[in-house]
Amino acid sequence: MNIEHVEKSYQELESDSTLQNLIAQANARYILYNTEESKENFPRYTIKDEQLNILAFKYLNIGCNYFSEHNYLKASHSLEKGALILEYIHGSIHIQTKNKKLFCLISALSYYVCFQYSKAFILIGKLESDTMISSLVSLFLNRKFDQLLSEIDKLITNSSYGDEYLAEHFEEDNATKIYEIIIAKSLNYYVQFYQTGNKDFLEIAKKDLVNLQEVAAMRGEPDVWWVIRLLLLIIDGFKESSLWYVLGNYFNTEDKLPLKYIQSLVYKNGSITELFLTQRNSLPKVLNNKQGSIVSIPTSSGKTRIGEIAILNCLLNEPKAKILFIAPYRSLAYEIENSFDEIFSNLDVSVSHLYGGSLFSKLDERIIDESSVIVATPEKAKALFRSNEDILSCIKLVIIDEGHLLGTDKRLIVNEMFYEELKYHVKANGGRFLLLSAVLPNAEDLSEWLTDSTDNVYKENWRPSDERIGIMEWNGVSVNLNWKSTDAERNSFNPNFIMRQKLPKKPKERIMHYFPENKNQAIASTAYKLRKFGPVLIFVGIKKSVFAIAREYEKCIQPEEQKFRFRNKANWRAFKLACIESYGEDTEWVKFAKQGIFCHNADLISDVRIPLERLMRSEKPRVIIATSTLGQGVNLGVSTVIFSTLYQSGNPITKRDFWNIAGRAGRAFVDHEGKILVAHDITKKDENKINWERKMISAYLNKSNIDRAESGCLELIRTLKTVAQLNGIAFDNLINLLAENRINEIDESLDEVNDLLDLIDDGLLSLHNSNNFEGNTLEWIDSYFTKSLAYIQAQYYEDITGDEVLDFIKARIKGITKKVGIEKSIWESIVSSGIPINSDLQIDEKLSEIISIVQSYIVSDKTLEERISLLENIEDVIRDVNIYKEKFEDSVDIKEIRKKWLSGISMSDIVQHENAVNIVTQHYSFNMPWVLNGISKKMKKQNLIEEADTIEELAILVELGLPNIKSVKIYQAGIRSRISAYEIANLYDDDLWEKSIRTYKQDLIDHADYYKNQVSENAALWIDLLVRFSKRKFIKIKKVPNFRYGKVHKRTKRLMARIINDKQYLVSPNFSVINEIGESDIDFSKVSNINGIYFDYDEDDKLWKITCMNPYVVFT
Repeated sequence: MNIEHVEKSYQELESDSTLQNLIAQANARYILYNTEESKENFPRYTIKDEQLNILAFKYLNIGCNYFSEHNYLKASHSLEKGALILEYIHGSIHIQTKNKKLFCLISALSYYVCFQYSKAFILIGKLESDTMISSLVSLFLNRKFDQLLSEIDKLITNSSYGDEYLAEHFEEDNATKIYEIIIAKSLNYYVQFYQTGNKDFLEIAKKDLVNLQEVAAMRGEPDVWWVIRLLLLIIDGFKESSLWYVLGNYFNTEDKLPLKYIQSLVYKNGSITELFLTQRNSLPKVLNNKQGSIVSIPTSSGKTRIGEIAILNCLLNEPKAKILFIAPYRSLAYEIENSFDEIFSNLDVSVSHLYGGSLFSKLDERIIDESSVIVATPEKAKALFRSNEDILSCIKLVIIDEGHLLGTDKRLIVNEMFYEELKYHVKANGGRFLLLSAVLPNAEDLSEWLTDSTDNVYKENWRPSDERIGIMEWNGVSVNLNWKSTDAERNSFNPNFIMRQKLPKKPKERIMHYFPENKNQAIASTAYKLRKFGPVLIFVGIKKSVFAIAREYEKCIQPEEQKFRFRNKANWRAFKLACIESYGEDTEWVKFAKQGIFCHNADLISDVRIPLERLMRSEKPRVIIATSTLGQGVNLGVSTVIFSTLYQSGNPITKRDFWNIAGRAGRAFVDHEGKILVAHDITKKDENKINWERKMISAYLNKSNIDRAESGCLELIRTLKTVAQLNGIAFDNLINLLAENRINEIDESLDEVNDLLDLIDDGLLSLHNSNNFEGNTLEWIDSYFTKSLAYIQAQYYEDITGDEVLDFIKARIKGITKKVGIEKSIWESIVSSGIPINSDLQIDEKLSEIISIVQSYIVSDKTLEERISLLENIEDVIRDVNIYKEKFEDSVDIKEIRKKWLSGISMSDIVQHENAVNIVTQHYSFNMPWVLNGISKKMKKQNLIEEADTIEELAILVELGLPNIKSVKIYQAGIRSRISAYEIANLYDDDLWEKSIRTYKQDLIDHADYYKNQVSENAALWIDLLVRFSKRKFIKIKKVPNFRYGKVHKRTKRLMARIINDKQYLVSPNFSVINEIGESDIDFSKVSNINGIYFDYDEDDKLWKITCMNPYVVFT
């Protein structure tokens, strides 16, 4: 079929509204099948399955023809549409159709051909194979390669599948065996290609399958012919999507780093052999662009892997470079660290494991020196670079994850200013930025900002799972699910998805009660019923709603239902221990988690949050109930997201945040589609109110309404301009007032204006310092800030211009230098402290008093009590400093809280005190260490080294709530319990900075049994968990000695050890050699059937030698 005819056929199908409506009906019906809706509630569909089967194969045929012409875009669309139609008809496990298994097999193969690996995996997983061919293909699509190779081994050693037997006994029944053995061998070649990258295997498979396809055509067997046709297209698809081919376009895959990287992915549990369409299509922008790039693709489309490949590329080009990966939240940073470490450790590339918020200490310095990849929050990165310019000068690549997080929130304004600052240094290093985001409608703005061009953007809406969106309507009696559908004539809905049920009357109870009888109960009931599709995430707008809905969900769990079982017992123990230590034995966090109800909100203490989020990733909970702190910060595996509200703390959630949370629905290789529902309570509301709310929900469900990523710095400037205008001050006068620091004349609310300026002032001073090697010139501002995000986006507003942004910046820097002086040493002191300028100046006024307090402590016995007094005295001195009082909530029990926190007392004891949680999580764990770290830097500038070290040590202890540095190192080594870390630390000699965290960690692992006998039961459990979490999963085997093996080397240069039907074999990868090994001096059993273990013939030594390509195998 020529391409013109293919194109004509394709356009005819696509433009036929009747056919497209039939597909839409099939889609709508499929939703109802999958939600087990009663057929009585189905609309009157006009579709006939036989007609749709024919239509599906028309699309498949067109797709195959496009594929042959290398038009992969249209081929993928046609093949996916054909596969979807077949799945809509035959894919539901709740119905039986004619030839169901064959059609689903062809659908799954078609998905694979059009690079929809996840959908192929999910669909084929629903079926039970009834033929050898379908069984083999199913194992391949299911990525069960070990099992596939085992089945193939049995066939190739079965004499009835041998060439001689089939030639001598060719009968009608044996024709099937020819199909089976050739397809089996071809699938073996696919796997061999995956594992070795040897493209010759694909050529052999292609030759055999082409011949086999001709046989199927001559014999008139369309079912086998279609299977073979699609298997052949998979070979062509490998050239577009396989790791070996795709990365081979950019790297020499025989070099150590790329080779080890591919092997680390191929041989890991859950083998990764191809890249998603989004990943491979982004690489020309990401790897071939020295300016940097912006990648905007949906959640679950593979952003982290794109980051990995960018890191690989950077290290290949600059082996001594350091890469900074900025994650917006600590939880996400922790997750990324572990993900990177799993892969990069095989490449001997060290990934930092930094903890803490906004301080950079000697402990961090040691970790950074040993690391090539630094993962940090913006606050941690800022503290790091303000403290150590040597590290800053090594940064060649900055990856910003969740890069859409810009705006008017104070934290986001500070971060934007930090990125402006970081830009200067990265560009000076010849480095570049890679920004990753799932929700970024205006990626071009950010591209112009970070890469100096709007062209460095890769955008794609493709994701491995589809999205199903709808409204969960509660009317007081029932829940109706109204799904958005492409069928314009019929709604796709589940009426009465939940019906309220009468509850038995309690003694003396007169009023009849129902369940559900309110919105929260309706949401809980809906989530409970939807759990059959996989975990459900319920988004709530305020912290207290988390447990409120959890209590309602608990009522839904039936007494006869099986107890929730944790797959990873170590993760469960870590979470449970952390909860009990932090909240006590009877905490609801544990009570609900035991039932598979995982709760999460901003009140979570760090010691509990990390194990909880790890538990969420390893388990398949019934439900997760959380505020946006979880939905945006962690990669969750959920099938359904239900929004209980579209408000957060009383304010409408942004559409950007909505879709960032909604995007969590639908797990690659688990869910064909993710379900997104917005709860709508229509009880006791008039029609106008109901319609208004429906319209609002529809606006959220429309992705085209996602909020732009906008400069918070620009909004700050616009706000100050507006405030000035309201007070009758023209912009020119505002500029003069800013330059002369006459802030009180701008507005009566002086503190509020100062607070706004404080967000950007230290960043502006840092840039001014970097751009002035000598003197105090403002000439650099025009060329630098015309590339700022604020300047770029000023064009979209009528009330501000780019020139006014530049005037504002110049005036503000004049005001800053007038305030702090023009000496560079002062600028550097302020910048290195990392503290906002106004607070920095306030601390300067009190510094001599603080130094005196510290010196008194130094000459004391330095007991714990004296250290607590040191902290108390410093807090008394700085109590009126802006950043101290900003987030500080006082308590009548502040002395007790401070004492218990620094003494390492359990949080369950501390939380009994007034405001204890906020004081610990906001003040002591974040704000106070930041202030102390700044004070330490100031002392260092004055050459007060002992005083500076004392305060730096205090900052570290305050941040974690531990009495000494030994305890901190034990804690950071992985004993994530303050009580147990302190207890274990007492077994070691005193140490300040000499021993590294890694030293303690390795010692605890190597001598775990000894230490467990010296400590309490709980501390021993934490040591057990440390050992468990630190053990990388290796297969340990004894190396087989070199050997001779007759003249086999003349037939093959590579052998594999296989145990087949309990017998030992040596076979060649292409099965030209299949030799059973009888008695032998060499034991091959320990290396048999292990992927990546080969015996290669050495022509020089005339010996067979063992080769290992599997990075997860070590020889003992």
